Amino acid sequence: MNRTLRALIQSLAAATLSACVAYNDPCQPLVDNPGERVSFVKKGTEIWLDRPNARHTNNAIGQQMSDGFVWVFRDSDAPADFGVVNGGSIRAEGLCVTRNILSAGPLSNGVLHEITLFENLVDAVDLSEQEVLDMFEHSAERLFTSPTPIVSPAGSFLQVSKEVSLEIDCARAPLSRVVSLSIGGRQVQRPARPFPTVKYRLASSAYLIGGGDGYTMLAGKGSDATRRPAQAQRFGGVDSNIAAAYLKQSDFNQTVEAGFTVDGARVRLDNCTVPSRPQ
Repeated sequence: MNRTLRALIQSLAAATLSACVAYNDPCQPLVDNPGERVSFVKKGTEIWLDRPNARHTNNAIGQQMSDGFVWVFRDSDAPADFGVVNGGSIRAEGLCVTRNILSAGPLSNGVLHEITLFENLVDAVDLSEQEVLDMFEHSAERLFTSPTPIVSPAGSFLQVSKEVSLEIDCARAPLSRVVSLSIGGRQVQRPARPFPTVKYRLASSAYLIGGGDGYTMLAGKGSDATRRPAQAQRFGGVDSNIAAAYLKQSDFNQTVEAGFTVDGARVRLDNCTVPSRPQ
């Protein structure tokens, strides 16, 4: 390696390091107003971001993202019935530091974008009852049965919006673990009723709706006119921007006492291994 090239690499490395130090907690120079508060994490709460707690149980960040996906379509011609985000979209490993735990207090725009760093577009599509069931069976497929240790949890586990009430039993065979499911108070039935007699409108990332993370039952729906595909039009249509905007206007951004925390009732997990607190 010649001296000029070596000097250039060293200069770039130093610049990267100084940027991390300069930005410290926000650590996201490409986000406008990285230090701006978007919400509070509720007083007395910790949010765990390690892989088991993002991919094997309810996670507060994933829930707020999913709520934001529904919110951004609220005033559209075709509002969403529910939203989901894959647990693999939530990352403890950021640009400069690893954050396994978010403590109670203010959550900045920069930190939120670092946790949700993929910047997926958010779409909405109509699904059949069977597709909804298949989607949630896939979400539960690779969960570990208690007391089996959690090893390399799948990023396909879904965090869900507040419209969803789901019960999963890990003692059952994979692809038959959904015990009960309702969306917006409507019970999803087996055997499934035909589309379009019964349909549910999903808001999620273009990655999932494109069939990513093994969601083959969703593939192609984003280009099927009969499913009324639509892309979020506000905040660039990007998942992290939508989550930030949703949190900023929410009651969670008023006081630390009113901040957000995990809602353990959205997905009830029976006979599944429970993740431990990260270090």
